[in-house]
Amino acid sequence: MNKTTVVFAVLCATILVCVLNMPTSKASISNYNWIGTMVRNGYDDFYGASVTGYEEGTTANLVVGVSNDYGFASQINVSTVKVGFDWGINYSSSECSIDNPFVIPSRGFHIFNLNFTVPSVLLASNLVTHSYTVYVEHANSTTGNKRVVDSWTQTGTGFAVFSSEQADAYNYKQEINAYPSSLVANIPLLTAEARQLMLESNVAKSLASTAYTRGDFNTAKAQYNNSLNLIQQAWSNETDKWSTFEDSFVGLLNGGGTLLAFQGYAWILFGVGFILMSIGALVYLTRKKPQPQPTTN
Repeated sequence: MNKTTVVFAVLCATILVCVLNMPTSKASISNYNWIGTMVRNGYDDFYGASVTGYEEGTTANLVVGVSNDYGFASQINVSTVKVGFDWGINYSSSECSIDNPFVIPSRGFHIFNLNFTVPSVLLASNLVTHSYTVYVEHANSTTGNKRVVDSWTQTGTGFAVFSSEQADAYNYKQEINAYPSSLVANIPLLTAEARQLMLESNVAKSLASTAYTRGDFNTAKAQYNNSLNLIQQAWSNETDKWSTFEDSFVGLLNGGGTLLAFQGYAWILFGVGFILMSIGALVYLTRKKPQPQPTTN
């Protein structure tokens, strides 16, 4: 065997090893997103961090984008798309399974949907945030003896499960913040009653915030609800006063219009009378004959 043949044999063996060890496909989790959250990447005073969360018993919706970015593969057979949480439960997409993989062609892309019911805080505690991992698995074929041959993952943190009382407190706070304060809106409070109600609302809100931060969600819910009712009463009081003021102002304008109209008619009659008097005086002066003067000797 000459030297050339040996080199050629080694080269072929090297290529064969590379081909045998080359993955049949390559894919990636392009991105994922939580839909319909109660809070999404928002700072929460209780957790002291940015969280994404749902209320217990509601439906969570996760969308996962998967790309087939390996140019030599004709397709990937996605057999599983799921998310696993630290409370020990995995939730899978119904769009694919090991028995019925979802085919993504070369350079293709697909968005998978995962829906699941958020568990009770008895299972997934609301006292801490949770971590999770998104999985995508690839089967060797779409028919015959299928098995998982590859997988890709992404991890996430800061997932919060809100209790019912915690969620109510959070929602009341959002409603309160939606109302403009008299200073922010630059709207003066006309009545002492409205100013007193606004002051009481701010006090209740402060107490609620303190209770929420320390995890007393029942007290926080009650105080936020009280604050919301007080601020609604304050603005309702102002609305009533402004409506009364507007009615009075309109009445004044209407009355003033009538008075102005009457005065206008009076001035017109006065003007006509003055003109008639002037014409009469001219006629009188025109018709008046001069008296003859007596002669003297």
